[in-house]
Amino acid sequence: MMIESDPPEDIRSEIAEPDENSWPEWRSLMTGAYSKFHDKLLGNKEHFPRLAEFKIVDRIDKTQGTFAWWWSAAAEVRETINILNSWATRLHEWGAWNMVIESHGCDDDKWDIFLHFVEPVSFFCMNQPSGFTDRIILVSENLLHQANRNAVADYKDSLDQDRSSKGILRRSDRLAQLRRLGAKWKKFEALYNSLQKINNKEYNEKTKNFRDLSAHSLPPRLMSGQLIRAFRAVVPRTQMVAQNDGTFLEKPHPTETAVQYAMHQIPPLELDETRSANLMEHHKALACMDALRELIGELCDRMDAVADKRRPDAQV
Repeated sequence: MMIESDPPEDIRSEIAEPDENSWPEWRSLMTGAYSKFHDKLLGNKEHFPRLAEFKIVDRIDKTQGTFAWWWSAAAEVRETINILNSWATRLHEWGAWNMVIESHGCDDDKWDIFLHFVEPVSFFCMNQPSGFTDRIILVSENLLHQANRNAVADYKDSLDQDRSSKGILRRSDRLAQLRRLGAKWKKFEALYNSLQKINNKEYNEKTKNFRDLSAHSLPPRLMSGQLIRAFRAVVPRTQMVAQNDGTFLEKPHPTETAVQYAMHQIPPLELDETRSANLMEHHKALACMDALRELIGELCDRMDAVADKRRPDAQV
């Protein structure tokens, strides 16, 4: 059994609901915090994250392609930009709320403000790097597949997920397919390289794998509160092996196993540092969207050329 540290004596495990007598005081705290929040938003507006533009959607709409391209390509890209810009808005709000929290000296007040205002905003932002990666892979796959159907000779309407029993692929398999779909396009490599930089190992280490744990397990807390976990594992049983000099050395048994418990006390993520890490992911997502815009321009140019050749009055 491994014990990294003793569990803290005071762990806040419940959200305190204001009782009837304290309600006016709680309401005053919340309305005052919300007023400060708007002041911080206005005072910090020059640091609002860059928004993605929608011009490329018009380009998609004007390009003749397959029926599936006409039906969904513009809508999928537009919605991806909408979510990316929502991420920027929430990041700006998160930064303002962090300043509001720091303006309060009482820990209980900070906690109440965090739970009521900051946690929903931060939770949305923390889920975006992974979500954006999957979203861009999906949208790029659809764009490339339909463009290939329209502009690449002898291209078959076939994808790897068609041969999957559940019709879905792991992210690594989708990336491999995406590379195949984009092989004939000059602007694809920049998009693929930018995708590799989002939600990478460095970001997941900084955020203690928050997104994955929040979806499938128990994530670390934000701002305050320790997460206490006992991790169970089956490992080789250790044994004391006699040495030639008469001493004994602890070594793993070659065949027998034992149950091991590792006791962990996981500290909370610091608000400003976590937001800064998430903001960097948004910058990477914008770069990825810029690369997708360049690729879409290439796809549209090729499909426009194909449409011109197919016109009845086109010169042979």
